[in-house]
Amino acid sequence: MCTSILSEYPGGAVLGRNMDYDVPLNYNILYFPRNYIYAEDLEGNSLKTKYSMLGACFNDYNPLKDGINEMGLCGCTNLFIGMDRYSDRTEEGKINISALDYFSYALASYKDVDELLRDLPNIHISTKDSDGRKVICPDFHYYFLDKKGRTVVIEPEDKKFKAFENPCNVMTNSPEFEKHVEKLKSLQNSRKKINPARNLPGGFDPVSRFIRAYYLKPTHSPDGNTAMEGLFSSLEALKLPESFAKTERDDIYTRYTAAYSPVDGVMAIRTHRNPKVYSFRIEDFKGVTERKSVFLPQEFMTEPFFR
Repeated sequence: MCTSILSEYPGGAVLGRNMDYDVPLNYNILYFPRNYIYAEDLEGNSLKTKYSMLGACFNDYNPLKDGINEMGLCGCTNLFIGMDRYSDRTEEGKINISALDYFSYALASYKDVDELLRDLPNIHISTKDSDGRKVICPDFHYYFLDKKGRTVVIEPEDKKFKAFENPCNVMTNSPEFEKHVEKLKSLQNSRKKINPARNLPGGFDPVSRFIRAYYLKPTHSPDGNTAMEGLFSSLEALKLPESFAKTERDDIYTRYTAAYSPVDGVMAIRTHRNPKVYSFRIEDFKGVTERKSVFLPQEFMTEPFFR
């Protein structure tokens, strides 16, 4: 369960997300320089970064959950549970990759959404490698934004990736993106219009969060700073609180909130218990030629006003 919001402003846009998860994981910031081997494809070939990239991951593992590259392409993964989303075999002549690594592959390989879309027919997601062995291949869909302000949602459909324009500027989880849009339109077209102050859905299911996110997303941001501020404010209202919902594994709640500004090349992130927002730029890692991890303070802290 995750919620993503895009906020536009004259000259650009920013993308933010709440990461909701039901397993205690130690998340961290991860930087990859150019020409770094960050994974293998399903045929055992090394995957190298064409562009340096920066983002958030779990337990210091390589696959990024959200992030940005040096060209300003940024995005996030959201859980998208379904049956038989992917093929169970590799396909000759394609780039065979796990859904776990596709997001990192996109940031490592493309400068913008146009390049990503041109290459999309060449991508093949499989749950097994070329030797028939199962690989970790979670049900994901993806939301991307580039420096020019172009966005796209990528979803698996009939064992292939399909791209959607996203006029709603929000994304959550299953069902399919088009069904979210249909539900939103049905509410907007009903005789009784939604009053955001009174009649918004109150649940934390993906459909309810999609509708609330649509009405709560920031508007009229004059610049990138106010757009980023608005994102954190809106995503705060959509956070899943701790000990509110449980799965068979553990409590599910918002583990962190992150936002990305392609124009400025900024990543900003706030952990669940620590309200301070930390910012990073890829240029902060100038001269770093190896993979670098940064772990954030996660505990709640106060600061004396009088010293």
